[in-house]
Amino acid sequence: MIEDSALLRGMLGEMLEEMTHVVVVDAVAGENAAIERIASGEVDLAIVDLELDEGSGFGVLQHLGAAPDRFGGTRAVVLSTYAHRAIRKRCEQLGAEAFFDKASGMDDLLDFVERAAGEDRPRS
Repeated sequence: MIEDSALLRGMLGEMLEEMTHVVVVDAVAGENAAIERIASGEVDLAIVDLELDEGSGFGVLQHLGAAPDRFGGTRAVVLSTYAHRAIRKRCEQLGAEAFFDKASGMDDLLDFVERAAGEDRPRS
């Protein structure tokens, strides 16, 4: 999770940890820390805020799209208060699979993560 608000990082982290088959690998507040963490190869899905302590979520999305092999095909979604149509379109162009508004889309984000975790589980 890439989020500048420590409060939201904590709350969202707790909600995600309660889910079966979901492990929160890390929560960081800036673009460079996010890029380093994702490059470790342990991140299947990055939840990206657009406004960060350092850099931006747009920068994170640009890095992921520019070098997918470096980041192991990490999927990305955006969680932001900036839900304007132009912002959503830019995120989509940069490779974000989905966009969730912080004000009204938290349940939708959690549903998405739960579905994604189910898709990533090995089939028996």
